[in-house]
Amino acid sequence: MSGLVIDELGVRFAKRDGGVYRPIRSCSLTVAPGEIVGLVGESGCGKSLTALASIGLLPAGAEASGRIRVDGRDVLGAAERDLAALRGRRVALIFQNPMSALNPFFTIGEQIGAVIASHFDLDRQAIRAKVHQALERVQLPVAVAAKFPHQMSGGQLQRAMIGMAVACEPAVLIADEPTTALDVTVQARIMHLLRELTGDGMGLLLITHDLALVSQSAERVYVMYAGRVVESGPTADVFLRPAHPYTAGLLNTQPVLGRGRARLATIEGRVPAADAEVAGCRFRDRCSSANQRCTQLAPQLAIAPERVDGHNAECHYSVDPPRLEVT
Repeated sequence: MSGLVIDELGVRFAKRDGGVYRPIRSCSLTVAPGEIVGLVGESGCGKSLTALASIGLLPAGAEASGRIRVDGRDVLGAAERDLAALRGRRVALIFQNPMSALNPFFTIGEQIGAVIASHFDLDRQAIRAKVHQALERVQLPVAVAAKFPHQMSGGQLQRAMIGMAVACEPAVLIADEPTTALDVTVQARIMHLLRELTGDGMGLLLITHDLALVSQSAERVYVMYAGRVVESGPTADVFLRPAHPYTAGLLNTQPVLGRGRARLATIEGRVPAADAEVAGCRFRDRCSSANQRCTQLAPQLAIAPERVDGHNAECHYSVDPPRLEVT
């Protein structure tokens, strides 16, 4: 399959005391060409680490299992030379904070040009022309090429990051919190730009905490909790009829017009630590409906009853009615 395919991704780190951190335990998702897919969940659930794994940039000491393929090419088993050829050309990542991701000592044009030069055998004039083309594609004036990052606004920096990411026309673009810290007007412009880019056949994985943004932009959504994808499916069906209590809890925390000054709902408890081994469901201690079965048997991702095709959830309640077995 073209686009992005992640199959049973797991990431672990060895601890000094002999234990193991497992920030990603089971993540499977797909992004087809021209499709926008959302990945949501609390901070620390493994979203950004999934993004780094997708471009072969896991931190030192990380051990990955499963399979990741970008445009038909293997990522996890690839040599560093092959990964360098893949990044930017077939898959690109928009990092969370453009001010920290961009080098303050080089102009925007020099940085975009370096990406282009690493993938194409072009002279300076041709590289300059492609830099200007990338800036125009994200609706920035070509004069921006001569500016340093500190001379630009947050919205301009985000556009410059997108321009750098799409300069080599990748098959897959991963946007990790692309609208964080931007005002709503700039957010709308950035998302409009990203939607336009997918019109050329590029697949987009949108990683964000903003559920409203996903509901307006993504065709499908994956919900991640404690390193696992616990629910997935068409965005409208998942958000209107969530099958997992964690998804329902996330939706209930969103502000709603008309509630006035009513206090926002919260999900009680904490996400289990990455090195904690929990018997049964990892969400059980935060779920008001958990029963004995949830403490003993880990649920598997399966089709949620009475939902549309492709709507899956990792919950005993959504798979079949729970029965409390008295012993």
